Amino acid sequence: MFYRLLQIVIFLLTFFSIDIITSNYQLVFAQTGATTGSITGTVKDSQGNIIAGTNIHIKQIETNVEHTVQVTDTGVYNLTQLTPGVYEIRAEADGFSQQLQKLTVNIGRVIIVNFTLYVGSTKEVIEVNANNLIDSEKTESSTNITRQSIENLPINQRNFLDFSLTASRVTRDRIPPNGTTATSGLSFNGQTARVNNITIDGSSNNDSFTGGVLSTFSQEAVQEFQIVSDSYSAEFGRSAGGVINIVTKSGANSFQSSLFSFVRNDSLSARDAFTAFKPEFKQYQFGAILSGPIKQDKAFFFTSFERLSLKQNSIVTISDEVIASAHRQGFQSVANGALPFSIGTTTFLARSDINISPKNRFSVRYNSGFTYNGAFETLLNSLGGLVSPTSSGLERLRDNTVNISNIYANINLVNETRFLYANRRQKVSSADNDNPAVLLTTDNGQVVFGRNFITPQVKELQIYQITNNVSVIKNSYQLKFGVDYSYITAPNMKSDFTIVKGGLAIFVPLDFSTILGQKGLPSFTALQSFDPNLRTNEQRSFLMVLSKMLANQVPNFPSGVPLENLALPVLFGQTFGSNTRSVNQKFFSTFAQSDIKLKPTLLVKIGLRYDIFRQSFVPSNNGNFSPRVAFSYQPTKNLTIRSAYGIFFAGGPSLQTSIITDVYNSRKQAFEATSAILQYFLFPLSTLPFSQPGHKFSNPEQLPTGVKIIPQLTQSYQYQPDLRNSYTNQVTTGLSYSIGSNTLISAEYNFVRGVKLFSSREINPIVNPIAGNPLLSALTGRIDTAKGLVLSFESAFDSYYNGLTLSVTHRLANKLNFLLNYTYSKGIDNYVDFRTDLASANNSSRIDLEKGLSLQDVRHRFIASGTWDINYTKNLLLRGYQLSTIINLESGRPYNLLAGSDINMDGDIPPADRPLSIGRNTGISPGFTSIDVRISRSFSIKERYKIQVIIETFNLFNKTNISQVNNVFPPDAQGNYSLPEQQNGRFIVPPERYTNAFAPRQIQIGIKLAF
Repeated sequence: MFYRLLQIVIFLLTFFSIDIITSNYQLVFAQTGATTGSITGTVKDSQGNIIAGTNIHIKQIETNVEHTVQVTDTGVYNLTQLTPGVYEIRAEADGFSQQLQKLTVNIGRVIIVNFTLYVGSTKEVIEVNANNLIDSEKTESSTNITRQSIENLPINQRNFLDFSLTASRVTRDRIPPNGTTATSGLSFNGQTARVNNITIDGSSNNDSFTGGVLSTFSQEAVQEFQIVSDSYSAEFGRSAGGVINIVTKSGANSFQSSLFSFVRNDSLSARDAFTAFKPEFKQYQFGAILSGPIKQDKAFFFTSFERLSLKQNSIVTISDEVIASAHRQGFQSVANGALPFSIGTTTFLARSDINISPKNRFSVRYNSGFTYNGAFETLLNSLGGLVSPTSSGLERLRDNTVNISNIYANINLVNETRFLYANRRQKVSSADNDNPAVLLTTDNGQVVFGRNFITPQVKELQIYQITNNVSVIKNSYQLKFGVDYSYITAPNMKSDFTIVKGGLAIFVPLDFSTILGQKGLPSFTALQSFDPNLRTNEQRSFLMVLSKMLANQVPNFPSGVPLENLALPVLFGQTFGSNTRSVNQKFFSTFAQSDIKLKPTLLVKIGLRYDIFRQSFVPSNNGNFSPRVAFSYQPTKNLTIRSAYGIFFAGGPSLQTSIITDVYNSRKQAFEATSAILQYFLFPLSTLPFSQPGHKFSNPEQLPTGVKIIPQLTQSYQYQPDLRNSYTNQVTTGLSYSIGSNTLISAEYNFVRGVKLFSSREINPIVNPIAGNPLLSALTGRIDTAKGLVLSFESAFDSYYNGLTLSVTHRLANKLNFLLNYTYSKGIDNYVDFRTDLASANNSSRIDLEKGLSLQDVRHRFIASGTWDINYTKNLLLRGYQLSTIINLESGRPYNLLAGSDINMDGDIPPADRPLSIGRNTGISPGFTSIDVRISRSFSIKERYKIQVIIETFNLFNKTNISQVNNVFPPDAQGNYSLPEQQNGRFIVPPERYTNAFAPRQIQIGIKLAF
């Protein structure tokens, strides 16, 4: 049925296009592909008459690859599937002077080059400077990061994906970081950073386990890339957010090589705002490239290597009092101050290109990445502040990728075929294998130490992808359609996501008057609950009496337990059993795209995409149709108006959720050989496992003797039975006005509506709590009294984003180029992420009441980037200098105020209750300001060697940008809350609740030698 429908759609698009063509209108592409650009235009004489049959010759300067097309009877020519680079294009007709233009082709852009030929000698050549700043065919919201920007803009640690942040409506992901469930790090239009599609040379570079990114390579190997935030054509899919298309460099006819090195240390950097001194910091980044011909004009190679070595410190601000208590309880590795760790990353890339003929191009690329991270981020937060490095993991990561592509182009047909194989293996071990994870609520915030409760973890991923796209060209008619199939697997039962193997203990303030419903009983701070040495005589006496009472009233609680000498966690959890899984995803996509010029100033785009996916343990659903329509209208030479609407589907749930759902299956209520059980122990039973040697059960592979599984105290996972794919509805409208030939002013409005978004929630809360008896409430008070916590992965969430962007682009050859963007936006949603530790619902049964500002909401954002090449000046003292900068100004983002305890007694873990039932994300954190500057000086030696000296400064004015705040506001002994002051209805973070900051001013020195 589907294939029949697709045939009908393609026929209708083709018929409509042919009907237009017969009316002497032209059809061209506006967004041409993931790896190539296009040139189109007309050829006329000085009287405006069409010169049919004109030969259009195009040659790529670097490789001398040349081919020819002819102007059609309608006066139009099309040059498609051009790799990015510098070209010469020449028009040649009998009886007319030749005309030559030089221009640069960029990814995904159509360049309009119209020729006007004059009567004269055919040997005469007239050179005209082509300007490709104005793109009247553009309907998508896109930004091209050219090679000039990549080489000259300041980017910290040379992570070229961060160039994406220079585009409007692309912001840093504000979900608390975590390495084992890392996102792409980039939020488009307020959407989660897990739903982007990042491609390299047209093939996937996405981590299907998490929605993150596979290893990349040296920025020296990047030719350019395109950032498309919305309204992309039907060729692009598996993204409800944005698309990033990266093209790697290829070799040329001349040999080129370079060496580079960058150095940064603590003597060149400012002091962290949360330390009284500058801890040791050393960073070395170095590498090399080598490229050239294998055979002149026919075959070429390119290679790159880069190494990053980093030694630095994590600044831990846990109080001395907590440190002392942790040591008394056996957590000897917990410390504060500057704690050292190291990171090392090595990347390599090799690419070969073969011009089989002017019509047939073949390329193969291999790249690899190897990483060691001695302070891998934890589940709850990034390291530093109140998070001890003992809660980190030790990561060893290996990525290998092979990509093969072939482009065949003749007069009427262009066929592009790509094949990808990628392999990723990530192993994360525990920094502390001896103790359980501890979460302790203090006046300064939630302190985290002990073992990382999601380590160790192992995952192996293999990706197979094949893509074939066809462009049919006849006269002025073009139609692009294609198919894409991906098979993604975690094979051989190697991937292990078992959680809480080493135990988890949570300590909160305990008020026994409230717990037992009797006035006058003592209360304990969380630290007193953790450390018996801090208790008063009154507290110790009370616990001796309480122990005898609990032995008589609580089943399975033994007599003679010395509670006065034991830690009192409100909850202890540990997984029993260890299971690996083999899972897979299968994607199939097909599309048809037609771009129709109804008249010379009006372009209409029509596209349809179909996606279907199947994944282990995930409920199957039907395929997803994505219609897309757009237009671009140019009422005057300088003004372009465009608008677009489309549906954009995400790629499906992560493989990580598949594994954890099957391992902790909600349908399994007993310990089985094929599953694992996460068993919780509530107070007072929680005191028993924490009193064991090592504060946990010693063998998590099997049930301890005497421990019986209590289904009502377990945690399990499931998928929503009628799970659907997440998607966004996107509406874009805007206009661009050119001032002269070098400046473009744009205004754009974007609306993005997220539908059936993927996240998690608790679906079996306690609905009949028993006051003063949380244990009995958990055993008898849930919706399904035969089960415990049931966390469901659902497509039940939504979002809204409205954004208005004003942009100014200026390009003046290689002298002064800049891009300015200001965006006023608002993002609203009712979820955070599928990570259950980030649960934010006051009442998980009423997610409609969770509608609030998104963590990704940035109300005001100004981003500016630019380069100024001072080399053109006549002043000898300024010769060879270049200045570049990236300026980022952002208003504050929302934060969620938490009470730190289960106020409504619904049994959620961790509790997501908010003080006084205030709205979600009603706080506002401080804004962000950063100015990065790069100054370089280039000079030559004997015309063969070029040396460039570079100084880069990040956060030039050393602005303290707060990254973490203490957002827990527990009640006092009387049940009252002390909340921050409000401005415009939002709670402002007081300075004493700042817990961590982004990097202070950092300066690095670099040198490049090219020859």
